[in-house]
Amino acid sequence: MNWRFSQLLLLLLCFDGPGGVRCQEEEPVPRNEVLGEPTVSCAADAIYVKLRTKSTFLGHVDVKYTPDKSCFQSLVTNNQIEILIPHEECMVPRRRSLHPTGVILEVSLSVSFHPEFTTVDDRIFNMQCFHQKKSNGSSNSLAIGSPQPPPPDTKGPSCSYEVLASPGGFPAGRLALGQEVYHSWQCQNVYESCIMIESCQLVGGEETHDVIDSSGCSKYESIMPQLEYHNRTHVGASVKVFGVSHTSIVYFACQVRLHPQLPSGECPKPKCNEARKKRDDASSQFPSIDVRSQNLEISQLINVTTPTVEPPKPTEPVVQHTCPDIHVESSPVEEASESKFIEEERVCADLRSVLVVSVLLAMAIILITTTIAVLFVRRQKYEIANMS
Repeated sequence: MNWRFSQLLLLLLCFDGPGGVRCQEEEPVPRNEVLGEPTVSCAADAIYVKLRTKSTFLGHVDVKYTPDKSCFQSLVTNNQIEILIPHEECMVPRRRSLHPTGVILEVSLSVSFHPEFTTVDDRIFNMQCFHQKKSNGSSNSLAIGSPQPPPPDTKGPSCSYEVLASPGGFPAGRLALGQEVYHSWQCQNVYESCIMIESCQLVGGEETHDVIDSSGCSKYESIMPQLEYHNRTHVGASVKVFGVSHTSIVYFACQVRLHPQLPSGECPKPKCNEARKKRDDASSQFPSIDVRSQNLEISQLINVTTPTVEPPKPTEPVVQHTCPDIHVESSPVEEASESKFIEEERVCADLRSVLVVSVLLAMAIILITTTIAVLFVRRQKYEIANMS
């Protein structure tokens, strides 16, 4: 049956030609790819992206880290893809820039060439739109720009906020509840100023939750500890991952306030004691920079770790057990170590008693069997003697 099927398949792939029967080899499907860089148009209320592919596009596109996957519109025409991303509907993250003055909007676009799966050929484009503020207060957006914002003024202050996998490590992405990460705020070109972190919020979907107040103090120390001020330009904190229940994509947004140094040369720090003082309104006159962390994808599953058994302390004597290893089912209630030791000794004693009784019983059986055999032999000799 297999031989006939292979012959039929060979006839379907081969044909008669001038030189005899020739077989047509199946041509591999060429890989599709994006040609060049996307064209980005930054409108006042939306971001318009257009890109071209090498061949007809059969896959799908997706705006990353948006809570509503249907907030954008996409149009595919052969090898051309057009995407319209509204700011409000897709909750496009934004951050403020001081030098030059304006607002930067960031969006990530994923292009998958397979209609159902994600493969190694997929591409992710991180795009930014810069809306510059004019002197009269209005904003001037870039009509058609590149994915990169205009170069910032190197003389002005710039700050960043990152959630790292560990202090000094790489930026975190996908996390699990309870996993320990490191929140890091850093600034450059602040000259003689000191930074203070204020008004931090956890943003998830359409809701915002305050975690650090306007005085720079944590509102929930059980999940967000007080920040550590390492120097004038670096603030950090080790935090166990927490999120919100209705979405797995969150990010943090804060204000970095630039305070002047004290007459003693030290930097002012927030006073987060029990008797907190009211926030000094004079600090609001100091310049601030809006910063936000990267988008974080948090798993709602909590990692359950099994408790580890601590090794015995060096001061405690180590007891050598001579009895064989016996598996004893432990009760749910935790017992004291002394009770466990007594239980093991009792089991060993019972085992030794059983062994002694078994040996004595075997010796008795051997003795009785020997006695019966001797008596039987003597009786046979006595009968033979009587017959003679």
